[in-house]
Amino acid sequence: MELFLTPNGRIDQPTYWRAVLILACVSAVISVLATYVSMALGLLGLGTIWSWIAIHAKRFHDNNKSGWFMLLLIIVAAISNNVFSGLLEGMSGFDMAEYEREVGAASSRGDFGRLMTLMSEAQKATILPTIITTFITTGILGGIMSLLKTDPNDNKYGPGPAGASTAFI
Repeated sequence: MELFLTPNGRIDQPTYWRAVLILACVSAVISVLATYVSMALGLLGLGTIWSWIAIHAKRFHDNNKSGWFMLLLIIVAAISNNVFSGLLEGMSGFDMAEYEREVGAASSRGDFGRLMTLMSEAQKATILPTIITTFITTGILGGIMSLLKTDPNDNKYGPGPAGASTAFI
């Protein structure tokens, strides 16, 4: 569990990819649960943010770089998410203009029940594009991270691969 809970230390490329796959799948499951069970379950997704930061910081550490480089990845992720969300949501057939009109009308009437129904319908219509966008963005970030080569020597973040703990969980 330390892999997902602390940004301290180093991880090699294979451990990084295993962690990324686990977090991407957990994120997809949370999205589906939030869509079909309860929107409140979407808050669980906030709990994965720290784990994403921790594994990326450790991967930067393995290249003898500061975990603060993670801020650049956040910018890349935000841009990627916006671009691919826009492209893929159009494929879902969801009419954002109509949705916004109906939300505006329900808001002006104070119809909270209708607002919740509209949000639920929007989530269901866009769940597949959302999951695809998440996996595309994860792949882009993973591609960037795969450019980082392991520093074979001990560095200020921990021992080199021979002495590094690559325990997965």
